[in-house]
Amino acid sequence: MKKIFIVAGEASGDIHGANLVKELRKLQPDATIVGFGGQRMQAAGMKLLYNLADHAVIGFFEVIKNLVLIKRLLKTTGRYLREEKPDIVILIDYPGFNFKVGKLAHSLHIPVVYYIAPQIWAWWPGRIKEIKEFASKVLVVFPFEEEIYAQAGIPVKWVGHPLLEHIPAETKIDIYEKYQLDRKKKLIGLLPGSRRQEIEHLLPVMLAAAGKVLATQPDIELVLLRSSSIDRTWLENIIQSSRLAVKVIDDDTYQVRRQLALAYVASGTATLEMAYLGIPMLIMYKVNALSYQMAKRLVKIPYIGLANIVSGQKVVPEFVQDAVEPSGIAAQTEKYLHNPAELKAIKDTLLQIKDKLGAPGASLRAAQEIVVILD
Repeated sequence: MKKIFIVAGEASGDIHGANLVKELRKLQPDATIVGFGGQRMQAAGMKLLYNLADHAVIGFFEVIKNLVLIKRLLKTTGRYLREEKPDIVILIDYPGFNFKVGKLAHSLHIPVVYYIAPQIWAWWPGRIKEIKEFASKVLVVFPFEEEIYAQAGIPVKWVGHPLLEHIPAETKIDIYEKYQLDRKKKLIGLLPGSRRQEIEHLLPVMLAAAGKVLATQPDIELVLLRSSSIDRTWLENIIQSSRLAVKVIDDDTYQVRRQLALAYVASGTATLEMAYLGIPMLIMYKVNALSYQMAKRLVKIPYIGLANIVSGQKVVPEFVQDAVEPSGIAAQTEKYLHNPAELKAIKDTLLQIKDKLGAPGASLRAAQEIVVILD
């Protein structure tokens, strides 16, 4: 009976990890699957040693503040790997922690597969040398990544992007009726992220910007699409302090996204999802000031949002660090809302990104690659 150990952090890692676990269960029904992840991975059939998905942090100095937890989890990982001797370790994104797990597994002669590899082409490219030290194979989600790893002499396979699997097809759900939304108003979506830390940085600014827009354009309605990793009551308390009317929506979030005229989106996978759906957006990114200064020295590309990175051009505006302030965001919002033709052009350009994400079935293809190594 095969033993599989998986590590995923953050809400997106939990989603992709859950889909991978489901496919592995089909191909290896007798396998024991254990690891760090979130509730979705647990529901898919993985024994959860720790819910890492709900404790994700971003930024160099934010990680330092969590060193005690990280050290404890690495100790737990080492104990499990030595005592249980799994047949394979699968790492899903989350490089800060997973690099340490990968090196530990490699030192114990356990094969390591990295699925959804770090974006070394975007920042800190020197990390590819570290990956080469421990990875038996890297499974990448963008076609251009395959050549990067191959040139470095690392076994690699492009499997496509798994986000295609969890974006459901359009349904006949009437979201206006279900959530009591006003059909006569334009919907603006707030997607402040899946981590408390980024929400603390971004949501108050999003709300303040939206308030400025509402003062001049009352024909808009605000909806916040909540990540399952974020406590609803905590979110609603932040919203209440803004004194704005905002509907917090937990379900049917992709169906709601399809109806948005515009969205404020935290930089991350959500920007790629919105691009796939063709929804114009304003991308926002803000971290601790020292973390930002450190990251600036390592970033090697002109954009920070995946939608722009994959497109290869600045399709939608990015508000980074000090630019994350209400006036500028509100001004850009009003400019777009007054120019439907420009919004339509943005939508058409975003929809072209679909072709760069491969065909659906990334999780199955990744599972098949993993099983080959297991056998």
